[in-house]
Amino acid sequence: MGARVEQAVAALRAVAARPDPTAPLTLASIAAAAGSGPSTASRLCADLVAAGALARGDGYGTFRLGPRAIALSGRAAAPLAAVTHFELHRIAQDTSETVLLAAPERTGARVVASVGSGWTLHVPAGVGDLVEDDRRAVVRAARGDEAEVVEAQAGRAVEIAVALSAPDGRCVAVLAVCLPVYRAVRARTRIRRVLLEARRAFEKTLAAPPADPLPAATPPAAPAPAAPPAPLAPTAPASPAAPARAPAPRTVEAALRLLERLAAGATTIPALATASGIRPDRVRRLVDGLLRTGMVHRDAETDALHLDAGVHGWHRAAMIPLLEEASATVVPDTAARLGTCVFVTTLRGMRSFTLVEHIEPLGEGLLMTPWLGRPHPLVGSDGGPTLAGDFAPEQLAALFPRRHGALEYERFVRRAAQARADGVLVMESPDEFAITSVSAPVRDSSGLVAAAACIVGASEDVRPRLDDLRDAARALAAALSARLCGAESPPMPLPRTMG
Repeated sequence: MGARVEQAVAALRAVAARPDPTAPLTLASIAAAAGSGPSTASRLCADLVAAGALARGDGYGTFRLGPRAIALSGRAAAPLAAVTHFELHRIAQDTSETVLLAAPERTGARVVASVGSGWTLHVPAGVGDLVEDDRRAVVRAARGDEAEVVEAQAGRAVEIAVALSAPDGRCVAVLAVCLPVYRAVRARTRIRRVLLEARRAFEKTLAAPPADPLPAATPPAAPAPAAPPAPLAPTAPASPAAPARAPAPRTVEAALRLLERLAAGATTIPALATASGIRPDRVRRLVDGLLRTGMVHRDAETDALHLDAGVHGWHRAAMIPLLEEASATVVPDTAARLGTCVFVTTLRGMRSFTLVEHIEPLGEGLLMTPWLGRPHPLVGSDGGPTLAGDFAPEQLAALFPRRHGALEYERFVRRAAQARADGVLVMESPDEFAITSVSAPVRDSSGLVAAAACIVGASEDVRPRLDDLRDAARALAAALSARLCGAESPPMPLPRTMG
């Protein structure tokens, strides 16, 4: 059992822990990562596909991240999602440099969240990247460098990092700022200060009690026994039949259940057994295998179990390709059905970045300017306040660009609160040829806003059917959210004729 758990986790990680876990990975590559032969790897992948942790790729014998693994990643990341979202953006806004959060691995550290620099010349860091260079501060901090703030130079880049520790002393993750050498000279002191401030916020969250675990699994009810045939002759009374038991889950399925229960808050073997419906002795053997993989960690003093933070990056790395896949059909269909333009925008630093668009004519002789692949300040962006909906007003005060005045800030905060409360936001431009946008938040499996679904049209056309367009924006956002939360394909918004 333990060996199969180790091989299954290695196969899952080979697919999931990549910059794009939705890209197809061949069986040969998975077998090499799992240290197994092709036939064993094929059976492992079949079990992972049956459990929903992997999905089959487009090419023969290829695999990609499955919906259950996406949901697991988001659930595991949820306790730290809000502090990660704010602190990385705050540091990026304060320093204008690349900020990353990385989880320790045996060979280095894996980036699980990042906010890129706005400078043309910058240090890249993408979610899913594996850092193994011993010269990097991220690796040194992950391996227990005793300095409070670790600084290192590799080539023409400088990295400044702090370790984030749980109350039991475990290094859960590493927070770092990366920048070119020539900018580090003046920025070093400020970067150290903001990293230490952020570390306090992270460690306060890590010290908070875990969320309530998922309710105990309920085995399926046994079918009622059929009435026995009448005996031909008197017989001794039969002993009462034992109640039928639900079949025990297979090894891969059982291990996934334990990982899900750990992500939901269960931290001990008895709690895992109760929540998963798996016998304690089997849970103990499965946990032993998971501990050897590094997917699960144990507190030496309390025996509490913790899911590895490397899982947090899976759903983030998959977000952009999943949004593009899901939008390929629903965005043009929505635009054509409504006779409007439709955009899907994401947060890139404190800018709105157009990821997907479909532009429809807004009247004879008129056409919307394309925005695909272009960033725009959140202030004045169709989906800007919606993208900022997870930031509290006091957090927005720290993030809001200084070039905008108090009135613009107050209006932006009101709009972000409205998008958060209503699930939809309507904004009308003050231009001579007025444009009205209707946007709704697209949420990922951790619960955070990952994108804004924006329906945009000429105000004179939008006003008479505003209620319908609000419903359409919500439906489009729900379809995209479903894909980010693990649905295999987004449900199409209900067809409606828009006059």
